[in-house]
Amino acid sequence: MTRRAAVHMIWLVGAVGAAMTAACSNSTTPHQPTPCPSYSGGLSQGDSLYGLYQLVSYCLDTLPAYGPPNISGHVTLSHAMGVDSFVAVIVNQGQPPESILGTYTHPLPDSIHVSGNVRVSGFVVPVELPGRFLLQQNTLSVSGRLAVTGASPHTVSFIGAR
Repeated sequence: MTRRAAVHMIWLVGAVGAAMTAACSNSTTPHQPTPCPSYSGGLSQGDSLYGLYQLVSYCLDTLPAYGPPNISGHVTLSHAMGVDSFVAVIVNQGQPPESILGTYTHPLPDSIHVSGNVRVSGFVVPVELPGRFLLQQNTLSVSGRLAVTGASPHTVSFIGAR
């Protein structure tokens, strides 16, 4: 099971690289990869992270970020029976949906740590995402380091709107 998830992550990283190569192929200057954006700033007074956020953009390792219509999905943060839960569904056009199911904590004002499992095509692999977030009005921006068992860690960021 871990091998297939690692192969999927390698495919995803390869697809991002191919897209970047195609986007930069007409340039006359050497391409300098730009890292995914990072966010911080935490909660504003009285705000809550809980809610459903539709995916606006998603970045893995380097820009460009991807979003609808090629990649769509949502993130749900909820609280039930004393546990903060995290559910993310990412759909890459033409691929099976990926789900990340788990729990999260935010010990410092702008820190978030997601622990759970990635589920792709019936395979389940543990995942950790320590990072930072910024909540402004109805937009949640998260950046961090995605560590999937069996694959190298990746810098990731996403923006969701509720």
